[in-house]
Amino acid sequence: MKKMLHHPQYNNLLQFEQLSRINEVTHFSTTRVGGVSDGNYSSFNMGNFSDDSPLNIYENRKLLAHMFYMNMSDFIIPHQTHGTRVLKIDDEFLNLDHTTSIEIMYGVDSVITNIKDKFLCVNTADCVPIIIFDRKGEAIAAIHAGWKGTSGRIVEKTISAMQNAYNSSPQDMVVGIGPSISQQNYEVGEEVIKEMEANGIDLSDDDVCTKNYNSSKCHINLKEINRRKLINLGVSEKNIETTELCTYDNQELFFSARRQTVHSGRMLTGIMLNS
Repeated sequence: MKKMLHHPQYNNLLQFEQLSRINEVTHFSTTRVGGVSDGNYSSFNMGNFSDDSPLNIYENRKLLAHMFYMNMSDFIIPHQTHGTRVLKIDDEFLNLDHTTSIEIMYGVDSVITNIKDKFLCVNTADCVPIIIFDRKGEAIAAIHAGWKGTSGRIVEKTISAMQNAYNSSPQDMVVGIGPSISQQNYEVGEEVIKEMEANGIDLSDDDVCTKNYNSSKCHINLKEINRRKLINLGVSEKNIETTELCTYDNQELFFSARRQTVHSGRMLTGIMLNS
């Protein structure tokens, strides 16, 4: 696992080393630094899943858009519900009126496209943000993978959707697995373990699941589970970059739903095909 790079122009944005060397895409992962929100949401809160002022979130997103000299409408941000629905962003979608597009994006946790100059984004606080670039098919994806999405095979469904829509091949994909809660800090109940195992996830390895004998609960590694899923699908291990950054531990840098409960802001991770 690696640390992420700071954006060359904006110190409050992070980037993956591999993806930053690819001219065909632009990407970012926000931190909690550099916005207008205050209190628990100080200060670069990107998510509507809180009681932060909608005006603050609007201003924060506008600040982000201006960093890339773009409009807010160029950022595709679904309304995630910890599901496994994948939405293809095409010309038909982009021509919809605002209200209809908002309705369609409800319940979407993964977005794919081959259209240029549009950022595909996902909100996270402890869940795993995953961005994908298909070098040959010239397509991208942004995935929100919490334990429910991971168990529900959202990575597999996204790769399958890219294969069907763009004839993508996992061997051509470069992937970034972003800041999320670490195994050390992610304790889960027996119901999570049972559901994951029922869905074919192997939790026998200490690198993905360890038991806390004081609490009799397990700690799982969502980043590693999803990394292994990608490898099993055919993505080259050397093309997957996983950050070591933990959202729970790094209070000054990240929001964390586990640490802050309902009063947590959200980071945004996005990727765009350059024209």
